[in-house]
Amino acid sequence: MPYIITSDCTACGQCVEACPIGAISVGEPIYVIGEECVDFEFCQIECDDDAIVLKSEED
Repeated sequence: MPYIITSDCTACGQCVEACPIGAISVGEPIYVIGEECVDFEFCQIECDDDAIVLKSEED
């Protein structure tokens, strides 16, 4: 189940550096997680803004 980045994102870039497969890219106005996400969780752990959640948690 992929992660998504919520509007709490401050575009700090910590998640981009944390993702080992480069699944996070710059969006407007926040970062976005692509379909290639395989749930490593490193992005969620690194996010100081708690802006990264499992897609099912956002529904």
